[in-house]
Amino acid sequence: MALLALKKLTVRFGGLTAVNALDCELAEHQIVSIIGPNGAGKTTAFNAITGIYQPTSGSIEFGGRELTRTPGARLVVAALLVGVATALAAALAAVNVDRLWQAAIKQNYAGPGEPFSYATAWHSAGDYLAGRLRVARAPGNRWSVVTSDGRRTLAFADDPAQAERLREGFTTLADPNIPLFGTEKQEHVSKGSIAFRRQPDGRVTLVDQGQDSAVLAEYDSPTAMDAALHSLSDIGREGLARRRRTIIALLFGFVLGAAGTLTVWNRARRSPDFISRSGIGRTFQNIRLFSAMTVLENVLTGMDRGFHAGIFRMALSTPAARREEAAARTKAIEWLRFVGLESRANLLARQLSYGEQRRLEIARALATEPRVLLLDEPAAGMNPAESVELAELVDRIRGRGVSVLLIEHHMRVVMGISDRIAVLDYGTKIADGTPAEVRADPAVIKAYLGDEEVT
Repeated sequence: MALLALKKLTVRFGGLTAVNALDCELAEHQIVSIIGPNGAGKTTAFNAITGIYQPTSGSIEFGGRELTRTPGARLVVAALLVGVATALAAALAAVNVDRLWQAAIKQNYAGPGEPFSYATAWHSAGDYLAGRLRVARAPGNRWSVVTSDGRRTLAFADDPAQAERLREGFTTLADPNIPLFGTEKQEHVSKGSIAFRRQPDGRVTLVDQGQDSAVLAEYDSPTAMDAALHSLSDIGREGLARRRRTIIALLFGFVLGAAGTLTVWNRARRSPDFISRSGIGRTFQNIRLFSAMTVLENVLTGMDRGFHAGIFRMALSTPAARREEAAARTKAIEWLRFVGLESRANLLARQLSYGEQRRLEIARALATEPRVLLLDEPAAGMNPAESVELAELVDRIRGRGVSVLLIEHHMRVVMGISDRIAVLDYGTKIADGTPAEVRADPAVIKAYLGDEEVT
């Protein structure tokens, strides 16, 4: 079974097909080279493997399974938490935050030194969002029925029980789906246990029929009663609108937050950090070292994914973190020794020669402990002696159990160390085989030298 397999890999940029249905396999302890003229799509294939580009179609398999993150319980929990947080933020944006503060906090804050109940605050906030009426203590040892934000007082009562019956009655009468009472001056209009009755002197009383017609409120005239009912209807419509806005905002916010989390996760299914952690390291066509850091520090950056101490223990420099750092430095020195740069460990990266910088970049990639190493033109710009040393280094890398996928224009290096060679031309593979087979392939000769050489 192939360790790394590209199956019909295609990468398009608009109308340009950079890589077209590429099939390529790399087995354990093998060196496979991808060659071709400039612009053939070699580096694009590397970028697709390492997550810099997303494949348009096809698949990339590593260790027998597709090289992508798999969903799990952490994703579900993250999507739910972000969805809930976004839903709450959307609900706050959909209501009057000042009135919500008034209802939930200000009305429940008795002053310095007095106990404050967060449970009551949450309950009051729910009352405001739902548009419910509430009972509140009024001056003079009385009780009142008020809107949830306390801005409007609807009636007073002598005791909490009477105030609660009033609240229930007003809540029923405030239902905007039921026509207003009193507009036709009915002699006796009732709804449930609450009834309006007109007295001989012209007053209108609101009585509790379940409490021996106890008078809950009274109005000077039917006109005053109508005004109260209109006011209740307005409160009901306002509460209904607020409930609808809140529910819509909660649903919209939850869907937006959860879907956004899933979208971001999906875009990161083949992110470079995930692919590096999976066991694929790489170098770049253009050297990408940290020039202002030392040679040793550059290698240590490649070992970052192996640190377990965490940011807080490292910031506090705990004994465990110091031991881990010491072990990492020892391992980094071993990698520098492996590529022949141990004596340069304390130099800045920019002080190295071009060939040494190439080897440092390989050491940093090896520090990620990869199973597959992708080398993008490592011999570019090297003199013949350096190229020979590089070929020996790549062979020693293979000897440490790391498979190598190589892009190279230096044919002596390619032919000398490759087990197999794949040839690309305009994004399409035109040949695949051993160095001897590829060297004699007419399609390869044509791609490199033109039709006249073939004929």
